[in-house]
Amino acid sequence: MELHQVRYFLALSRTLNFTRAADACNVTQPALTRAIQRLEDEFGGPLLYRERSLTQLTHLGRAMLPHLEAMVRAAEMARQTAGNAQQKPAALRVGLAEGLSAALIAASLAELARRFPGIALQLFSFAQQPLVESLLMGETDAALLIDDGDLSERLDRWHLLHEGCRVVFPPEHVFGREASVGLPAVAAETVVRGEGWGDAWNRLSRESPRLRAASWDQVQHLVAAGLGVGLVPRHVAVLPGLVARPVPDAGKLRAIVLAAVNGRMYSPALDGFLKLNRARGFAAIGSD
Repeated sequence: MELHQVRYFLALSRTLNFTRAADACNVTQPALTRAIQRLEDEFGGPLLYRERSLTQLTHLGRAMLPHLEAMVRAAEMARQTAGNAQQKPAALRVGLAEGLSAALIAASLAELARRFPGIALQLFSFAQQPLVESLLMGETDAALLIDDGDLSERLDRWHLLHEGCRVVFPPEHVFGREASVGLPAVAAETVVRGEGWGDAWNRLSRESPRLRAASWDQVQHLVAAGLGVGLVPRHVAVLPGLVARPVPDAGKLRAIVLAAVNGRMYSPALDGFLKLNRARGFAAIGSD
């Protein structure tokens, strides 16, 4: 028994007309008739009989009908399952330059997950240069980078925002009484800083004592230990036990861009991620 013979029989059982069944199956009437005869030979009896111009199912035909319908349904389900198994789920690998917060793209990732159920999302943080190399080698699909004026020409990039900063300090510090803190007040303190601020630090008094740490978590750990106050990017998560206030006159400290390698074909997931972030109003979240 072959599946096309079963399909022909089911079409004939619906139409009860050899001509219309052949048309529905896109075969000639003799081919359909021969297929039904072979099916009858296998079952050991007639499946249909003709009474003048009418065609009817025999008792054997009626008995076999539900089983043959189930056979076709099972074959369709098997085909669909095989197709689904061969389709790779949507995937997206997004890198963040060290010190950039995932909060910047959390809303876009959530929307992407709604658009692509089951998407495999991978989010990781590297120092900027290794992250750029990962992009160029195809190991990362898109990245948030700090635009230091030295990014590879092979990268397409879209400006998202200029990020301001906050000062972090223990809760008993005098800064806790203020809604915001001016840069001169910060300069009067021992300042713990991280990497990547560039010329912004020249705006602090050169006489103010400074400590330097390798990461924003380390900056905050030194602050928590009582070694000074810390300046951290606007979107870096503040550690428990510390308080943060905006420093409005610190200015635009760093430009953040979204980057992908130019000339490469974007997957639907990557294309959606890029468009979602480019459409967002990042200017509104760039400062306090």
